[in-house]
Amino acid sequence: MAQEAQEPAEEWLLALVEHSSDLVFVVDERGALTYANSTASLTFGISAEEAIGTIAFQYLHPDDIEHVIPRHAEIMQLPPGASMTNTLRFVSATGEVRILETVATNCLHVPAVGGIVVNGRDVTERNQYMARLEASFDAITIAIANLVELRDPYTAGHQHQVADIAAAIAQEMGLPDDDAKGIKVASTLHDIGKIAIPAEILTRPGQLSTPEFEMMKTHPQTGSRIVDDVSFPWPVAEMILQHHERLDGSGYPNGLKGGAILIGSRIIAVADVVSAMSAHRPYRPAKGFAAALAEIEANRGLLYDPVVVDACLRLFRERDFQVTHPILG
Repeated sequence: MAQEAQEPAEEWLLALVEHSSDLVFVVDERGALTYANSTASLTFGISAEEAIGTIAFQYLHPDDIEHVIPRHAEIMQLPPGASMTNTLRFVSATGEVRILETVATNCLHVPAVGGIVVNGRDVTERNQYMARLEASFDAITIAIANLVELRDPYTAGHQHQVADIAAAIAQEMGLPDDDAKGIKVASTLHDIGKIAIPAEILTRPGQLSTPEFEMMKTHPQTGSRIVDDVSFPWPVAEMILQHHERLDGSGYPNGLKGGAILIGSRIIAVADVVSAMSAHRPYRPAKGFAAALAEIEANRGLLYDPVVVDACLRLFRERDFQVTHPILG
């Protein structure tokens, strides 16, 4: 009776796996396929019968093989039932590249399985959609930044240049790619608050009067308010608000000191100074990158974060960093 009850249960489970929209396959210690459901064989572009016994690594994108083989060895050393996640590219028999999110589970201890069970979900279309969405987001961010620069021809390209420098500094410091992305977005929009400053003040030759300078100093708050309702995955509004703060508390608008200033704002502050000093302004000629680097070096640890300054100096003096958005005017 027990055997009779078990067979329908096994058939039911097999039917679930066979008709799953996700890939399910099993590989042994060598990486050879011992089972592949219908979705897996469809993704591989060959029948399940043809797939069985072949080495699963051969279906991987060539650039992913060196990464996956050590992971396969690693999961075999994990405790029974332990899992590892991964994102892989598979190449079908027709040459089509598909992106899979996988969960590999150590089932070597299960006699009926005796291998690594891999569940994979094809996320190719989703990733393509997200890439298009991100490209649209980047384009909108740049378009908004361009609105400010249309009103101030002397700083045309400045926000984009600051974004290039800030992102490079973040990467040089070893910050995570996602953090660097957020810093680049905030850098691109850091002067958006100047849209509320009268154009005659933005473009006036000579030094600003005290009231005019006080008005100019409101642009971080204005910029922060403009983007505050946007659900960025990073603290963009806060980075914009703080980008004129200085380590010693002499900055504005809130006189923050040291660690109270976001690392993104500390990076933008250095990039902003380097870009602004190197370019022409209505009230002074361009001073050049050498003078700008000398300024941040002289105030390293006083006004500007020393780690940020060191990363910036390495970029320009040792890595021959080149800005990609020239300042016009």
